[in-house]
This record gives sequence, structure tokens and C-alpha cells, in this order.
Amino acid sequence: MAIATADQLETPRGHTPIITPRRGLPSGRALIGGLLVTVAALGSFAIATAGSEGPGTKYLVLSSPVAAGDTITLTTVAFEAMELSPSLIASALTTTDGLEGAIALRDLRIGELLAADDLIAAPSVDGQTISGMHELTFAVPLDRTPPGLRRGDRVTILGTTTDTTTVAVEDALVLMIDTRPDQIGSSGRGVLTLAIEDASSVMIITHVTQTAEITVVRSTRALDDIYPELVTSSETTP
Repeated sequence: MAIATADQLETPRGHTPIITPRRGLPSGRALIGGLLVTVAALGSFAIATAGSEGPGTKYLVLSSPVAAGDTITLTTVAFEAMELSPSLIASALTTTDGLEGAIALRDLRIGELLAADDLIAAPSVDGQTISGMHELTFAVPLDRTPPGLRRGDRVTILGTTTDTTTVAVEDALVLMIDTRPDQIGSSGRGVLTLAIEDASSVMIITHVTQTAEITVVRSTRALDDIYPELVTSSETTP
């Protein structure tokens, strides 16, 4: 058996032995710091993924097809949550307020997003929707139109020719009265818009306003009075 001598156990020349400390366990401070970093990372992840559950805004879409010119009702629309681009959000509808009685301006398909540009709202007076009405606009002489006439008033339209005065319509609802000469052209004339219930009355009013001198009578406070259909000059001559 070979025996090693002292010379053989000497460290090789040029190699100095290095004593390194033994690697210990992490300190308590390091453990707490790591825990805080982990908790912060989990919180950031939760915030980042909080909005990934789906869109939160609901918009109106068509649940039934509506043809151009038809009336939109609450049964033809439904709410659907979706993400929209800013350009679509500007015109998309998120409420049914004022929708009842609106008219479609183009053909609308099932599932299509309903936009404000796709419809014209039904007229309303004092918050009450006026549906199923014709809107008739015609010129009126301001000197035979009650001053202070306003939206929501009731008026009776009379037409006078050389021999007769006829009733074109009674107790029609005023939707608009424009008395600004710079907006209506000739001085002394205004523009009156009425809500008319039936097409025959529209025809009569249109004829009278084109062939006779018009007088506008405010009947808001006298709705129970009944006008004779026709008065001749002989009946008014003493």
C-alpha cells in the first residue's frame, strides 16, 4: 500500500486555497420583500384582467326587421352589450326614450345596430308623443294670426274668399310657429306647422290655404265651440 508523503500533500505552486462562506437561508426581511412583490404582481394582474369579462355598455339593435317608412316600436328593438368604435358610439342609442312612434328612414335588418341617423323621432308636445299624425306646414299672415301663438296651442283655420268663409280644420294641434321674417322670406307672413289626424283634412287645408285668405283662430280655451262649416257673405250682411 502506497503512503503519501508531506511533499505530495502540498498545494500546487500558484494555487492558493480559497475558503468560501457556506450559503445560508434567506433572511426574514428578504422573505417579506419577496412576498410584497408577489402580492403587487397579483394585484396588477387582477386590475388588468378586470375588464376582460365583456363589454359593459348595452346598445339598441333591431330584434325585428323594419322597412323604410314604418314605425319603430319597443317590440322591434332589444338591448345588446358590445364594444363600439368612437365613431359608432356618437350615433348609437342606449335608451328607448323618445323611440316609440319613430319612423325608420331606411330598411333595417334583424341584429343591426340602431343609430339616431336611421330614424326620425315622433313629434311630442309637453313630453307627450304625438303619433299617427300628418305634419302640415303652410304660410299664414301674421296680421291674422294670434300673437304669442306657441307649440301645444289649438287653432282653427278659416279660409275666406269673396263670398264665403269656410272652416278648413278645427282645434288642430300646433307643432311649430315661425314668425321671423328673415327665415320665411316675405315680410308679414309666418310659417305654421300643424298635426293633422287624417289625410282628408290635409287635402282640405291645402286647398283652402292656396285659394283663400287665411285666418288663424286660437281655440285652446274654446275647444267646446263648434263652427258652422260655411258662412256666406249674405249671412253676414245686415
